[in-house]
Amino acid sequence: MVRLLLTSIIVYFVSQFIIVSNFVLFPKRKDCLKYNFISIFCFYSFFNIFINQQRITFLITITFFYFLSIVMYYVHEFRGTNANFSDLYSIRTAKEVSFGYKYEIKKVFILVAILLLVEYVIQIHYITINNDHISNYNNINITHYNYFWNKILYLFCFLISYFLLKDKISRNNFDYSLNAGENEGYIFNFVSSIPIFHNRKYGQIDNTTIASSFIDNVYSLAKENINEINNNNSCDYVEVYNRKYSTYAKKNDSPHVIVIMNESFGTVHNRILADNEVTPFLNNLKGVTKGSLFVNTFGGGTVNTEFEFLTGMTIGNYPYPVMPYRFIKRNKYSIARYFNNLGYKTIAMHPFIETNYNRNAVYKKLGFDELIFIKEFKHKDLIRKYISDESMYDEIIYRLNDFIRNKNKMFMFGITMQNHSGYGGEYQTDFSSHLSNFKNKTDVDNYLSLLSKSDYAINKLIKYLDNIDDHVVLLFFGDHNPSFGSELNKILYDNNTEYECTNAYMTPFFIYDNKNRIDRDIDEISTNFLSLELIKHANLPLDILHKMLNDIYKDYSVYNFHKAKFRIDNKLYNITDDMFMKLEMEYLK
Repeated sequence: MVRLLLTSIIVYFVSQFIIVSNFVLFPKRKDCLKYNFISIFCFYSFFNIFINQQRITFLITITFFYFLSIVMYYVHEFRGTNANFSDLYSIRTAKEVSFGYKYEIKKVFILVAILLLVEYVIQIHYITINNDHISNYNNINITHYNYFWNKILYLFCFLISYFLLKDKISRNNFDYSLNAGENEGYIFNFVSSIPIFHNRKYGQIDNTTIASSFIDNVYSLAKENINEINNNNSCDYVEVYNRKYSTYAKKNDSPHVIVIMNESFGTVHNRILADNEVTPFLNNLKGVTKGSLFVNTFGGGTVNTEFEFLTGMTIGNYPYPVMPYRFIKRNKYSIARYFNNLGYKTIAMHPFIETNYNRNAVYKKLGFDELIFIKEFKHKDLIRKYISDESMYDEIIYRLNDFIRNKNKMFMFGITMQNHSGYGGEYQTDFSSHLSNFKNKTDVDNYLSLLSKSDYAINKLIKYLDNIDDHVVLLFFGDHNPSFGSELNKILYDNNTEYECTNAYMTPFFIYDNKNRIDRDIDEISTNFLSLELIKHANLPLDILHKMLNDIYKDYSVYNFHKAKFRIDNKLYNITDDMFMKLEMEYLK
């Protein structure tokens, strides 16, 4: 038992040293230190239950946490947030974009490997001596007797550590901030994301069951309708809705609708001093609805923002951390089906591999009529190794012209790739940021150059739309801010406060209308309400889902993961705060 605990303590400090590499060995929340030890102790005990050789279990334990720590180091550097269990579902996606990153083999990796090898030799020596002593005690071989009680001890240790963790871990106190690893310790924060340790079960997406009482009550306003939509394999609306709106696009002057979710287009460039203005067109864009978008992810996790926009549902409804597309096994209602029911042809466009985040299967389940991935693109100019924004917008124009000729209405949802993270390497840039003291300065300069090209491309697209006769509404928004490594992130993002209160989770959005140029500012809005704003701006009828969202939006400008902004006082509240619970009950009366 003492050996198990001692090994757990050593492995914790080794892991912390690998990830942080600056001797910050203790988490800021001192109460979490013991839970890091217990997390490793739990796994070590578990390995010992099923493996007979102590040498092997010790080797497995130190090897497992050594490589886990290296993985967490790279994830933290590249994405800016701690690795979590749901990342296992995105291994294929990570592999597909891994070529854009610089993998530096740090000296500390080698140093720690040597130290662990020394520790392994010492432990093996101790185990050998101890086993010889037990076997020869009073000249009686008690190996089988000792084996049985050892297994009982390991099982007892595992159960104790398991229930200690289970009692501590829940969605309400899971730290999902940029500083999660520093706050809680990287090992404990990772273990906190493993579902088997959660101390209560959460609703499954397929059943539209909601965890918090707030969402459960509010969404029950449309529960029967949503269940009918989701349980019907075709996902069509109720018959009355179909009869009323199925030919809407042909009978009315409804616009073509284009949605562009721009990869890694955040707001961080507004806080970086550079030699040239990065996005002059967007900075001076007039006659649009624009504002700041609250997203639920940072440095990666595009699919979370994508899911919230397409479904109108926040990932706050589901167990965190999530990669929601892994839950979608059958047809689901979405904004694509909404436009289908209005008589639109719906297209999903993404200039990358179709299996990325399983989009080729999920888009069909969400109701898109046509899927356009990189192999279907006719315009394929590259910037770095990705299709440029300009090429993607040329592809959009090409498809739009086809719809205009055939007098059909188009709804297109497109995700760009040009600005995807991994900004190192040789890349011609005209920008120089004033961050000369940081090793990742080149990454920042490259990123600014990419945003400048995005600004040029969207300017070109809007100029084209300004000069066509057909009515077009365009929604543009960023999916998340980029990460430049833990050192620079602390400088560029105000991440010392809670996650929703930081500028790390704010991206820009605007709604452009080539026939109705009206200036309108929206201070803040969360992603799940964005489709509602788009539909209202386009003067299209609200369906059941968006009527429900509209009722919520009247009182809450933001409903994000674990947070809501009540319009009465315009403050963010935790859904578990006593004060917010009072506001919640007032709303539900």
